[in-house]
Amino acid sequence: MLGAHADKVVIAESKEDVMAIMQKSSETATPVTVVGGATGVTGGCLAFGGIILSTERLNDIGIIKTVSDRKASIKVGAGSLVSDIKNYALKNGWMYPPDPTEKNATIGGNISTNASGGRGFKYGTTRDYINCVDVVLPDGAFMSVKRGTVFADSKNEISFNTSNGTKKIKLPDYKLPKIKNATGYFNYENSDLIDVFIGSEGTLGVIVSAELVLIKPFETLFGGIIFFDERKKSWNFVNEIRNLSKQKNSDAINALSLEYFDKNALELIKKDYPVIPSDVDAGILFEQDCTKKNYDALLDKWIKIIEKYGIDINNVWFATNEKEQEEFRKFRHKIPERVNEIVKKYKIPKVGTDIAVPHDKLEKMINFCETTFNKEKLMHLTFGHIGESHLHANLIASTKEEYEKCRSIYIQIAKKAVSLGGTVSAEHGIGKTKHPFAEIMLGKNGIEEMRKLKLSLDPSNILGQNNIFKMK
Repeated sequence: MLGAHADKVVIAESKEDVMAIMQKSSETATPVTVVGGATGVTGGCLAFGGIILSTERLNDIGIIKTVSDRKASIKVGAGSLVSDIKNYALKNGWMYPPDPTEKNATIGGNISTNASGGRGFKYGTTRDYINCVDVVLPDGAFMSVKRGTVFADSKNEISFNTSNGTKKIKLPDYKLPKIKNATGYFNYENSDLIDVFIGSEGTLGVIVSAELVLIKPFETLFGGIIFFDERKKSWNFVNEIRNLSKQKNSDAINALSLEYFDKNALELIKKDYPVIPSDVDAGILFEQDCTKKNYDALLDKWIKIIEKYGIDINNVWFATNEKEQEEFRKFRHKIPERVNEIVKKYKIPKVGTDIAVPHDKLEKMINFCETTFNKEKLMHLTFGHIGESHLHANLIASTKEEYEKCRSIYIQIAKKAVSLGGTVSAEHGIGKTKHPFAEIMLGKNGIEEMRKLKLSLDPSNILGQNNIFKMK
């Protein structure tokens, strides 16, 4: 997106600063765009006039409070880096489970987009680890929203108290898919108020701090990258592992992550990783957390299943220590790095999908994408979180004409995902760049209902303008 600009930048140092800024901005109808780490990929942090409100100094990380032998909590400022939170927790014997790829993201940004990452297969999304959020509303009112205290009624309405009195909102009536989703305002049955603010992409309030859930870290882990000569085998393998991972037995296979790489993605980095075989059609990266006691038994179970699919175990790239795990992370990141190099060469943006579908529709979705890409003879590659049936297809254009074709194909893909009961965005959100996709999924009425919800809290429409949808 080009042309982003602002009249001033305000760096808040307290919730009182944020309250004062929002109150004055509301009175003067001055647009406010909240910025944390500026690491999002849909333009949500880009301002087009008005004030940029930075949360970078709201970065306090509090004392860990033990809840039980398996759970703890911690209060953090919205500007705290997720990597700092994770490192602090680990040093003190705890773990913050969400593991988004971007290590320079702030917790406020992660909450605003309900971020997830590679280990979402086992641990879920950011939403699953938020006990409380402190929010400043567009008029400067403050509220502390605790999980499990305020819910939507049978009419999908929620009333709640703030420092400026009682407010009331009406949630949209659209139906969201019961899968991983980051499209639109949360509105499942009996919605908890906290979940409405989580994933609202900086449009309903300014998150200034949050109380996070911590769990005990795993003792150790191992992983592997399996190379398949037929992609259908890789999908069948994932289905089996997904089903096995539902077991509660600590000695059973229970994958931490399941990541997919298609043939084109692997070919792109083959020179960097000669371990990739020449006849590869797909790759699956897996991780398994375990104890030192059951390490060998679990590894043996994985080996037996891998061999069941006709894979020579000597051709599987295993990671069994910290150093090798770091190589896995580099492997995962090398693909988008190579894509970005090509994008810079052509000076034309890539088109990247963020779709997810129900598990039983994944094969149909991938086949639809592949057929469409090959028909149009466009450079493409697909990778992502196959454990959640959530993949990123990347279309790379070398000309402006190809770019327009890629955007048109993305619309087709979005419509197909929705027709299969899926979502147009599973983790990146809609921001300012994907409005058409939100409308495909939620409909014109759904967009209008979101507008009404926003205006009930932000009558001057000053906060996060044009994130998720455009105001009329």
